Amino acid sequence: MPKLKFAIIGSKNYKTSTVKSLVDEGKKLFGKVTFAPIDKIKLVFEDNQAKLLFRGLNLLDYDVCYPRLSSKDYVLGEAVLKAIAGSNVYCPVNLRSYQVTNHKYYTIKELSNAKIPIVKSSLFTSPDSAKQIINEFGMPVVVKTLSGFAGKGVILVENEKQLDSILDAVHLFEEFISAQKFVKGKNSDIRCYVIGKRVIGVKRIGKQGEWRANVSRGGSAEEIPVTKEMEKIAIDSAKMLKMGICAVDLIETKSGLAVIEVNFMPGPFQKYLGNLITKEMVEFLHKKALKRLAQNK
Repeated sequence: MPKLKFAIIGSKNYKTSTVKSLVDEGKKLFGKVTFAPIDKIKLVFEDNQAKLLFRGLNLLDYDVCYPRLSSKDYVLGEAVLKAIAGSNVYCPVNLRSYQVTNHKYYTIKELSNAKIPIVKSSLFTSPDSAKQIINEFGMPVVVKTLSGFAGKGVILVENEKQLDSILDAVHLFEEFISAQKFVKGKNSDIRCYVIGKRVIGVKRIGKQGEWRANVSRGGSAEEIPVTKEMEKIAIDSAKMLKMGICAVDLIETKSGLAVIEVNFMPGPFQKYLGNLITKEMVEFLHKKALKRLAQNK
């Protein structure tokens, strides 16, 4: 059997431990594993064909390419994903999913249009519309910058004075923001890792005194059994965005589970889950590489 090749394209602000885990797991199954930070890649066109070059290697000649990109990589990220889309390499994510998931409001809007349960959300671009919408939601309300991640750019607004200060700041930086109905009494949520047809459920719990359930902000995580409701919402969300790998974040509401957001580049929570997530990701990608190889014979 020929040696299969696996490329990982990392964000400019990649996490070393996550990359190491993916590379280590990759070396168990693939003949060649290459990690390339996105800002070290050259995108060139030769003979009407795109190439993603890293240290003399064309990553589009690999069997699998997994881009793990954040909103900070947006301009380069779009170009890289366009190049991958025009190649034969298998990629578990795509340009549209990158564009949608980097816009928190449109993620929720797209899911809602697909009849997937979501937390009530709204987009606003002016102080007047913001106050009108937030009055409908009621205080407290969660306000998010559209490209925030890891709990950053997510604020709990408890009164009008706080709201005025936030609106002044975002207006200064010309940032669009989204409001989301706050579910009281919760400092935990559920992350569903979707890896192909497999769903892994993880409960995230915020640290004491913190309403956000982000592990990166001092919270904790533990694997939990996946219910049929969790599995259906997570799989439907990933399918709608055509993503082979992603994370769908859910919260319990009075009417059942609802999606908060979908994560394009989910962290594997190694402190609590070890290599569980990266191992599943790599095994899924290896199966896709074998299938691609068989189809090309």
